[in-house]
Amino acid sequence: MEYISHNLETTHEVAKEFLKTLSPLRDSATTVELIGDLGAGKTTFTKSLAEELGVGDTVISPTFVIQKRYNITNHPHFKTLIHIDAYRFETQEEIKALDLEQDIQNGENLILIEWPSKIQNHIPESIKLNFEHVNETTRKIWW
Repeated sequence: MEYISHNLETTHEVAKEFLKTLSPLRDSATTVELIGDLGAGKTTFTKSLAEELGVGDTVISPTFVIQKRYNITNHPHFKTLIHIDAYRFETQEEIKALDLEQDIQNGENLILIEWPSKIQNHIPESIKLNFEHVNETTRKIWW
């Protein structure tokens, strides 16, 4: 699927469509790689997806805290949204501190990873969600 978004409302609709395509795994987390340059819309998309999932907390970029967890209230299968920003990772020890292996074993987790190439060896089979900055107001989103 490929979409062009010119505003937040369209991005929210794309997030809603993406959520419809997810088939949760029963024995492990559903992992989504958010691929795109700075400013391409990865965090904005995550905010829209979280809203659709019934997350009541304000979703912010986890750039400096690396990982944020949110309770999901509006999905029959997913219970926790885990948003990871791996941009600042430089060592294997930093990755181990996430305890990602344990999170991946929980089938009720939906894990979104920004800058997944930094931790590629630690990510199981995943869905690739791509973002492209077209201009100031336009983003291309595809999977």
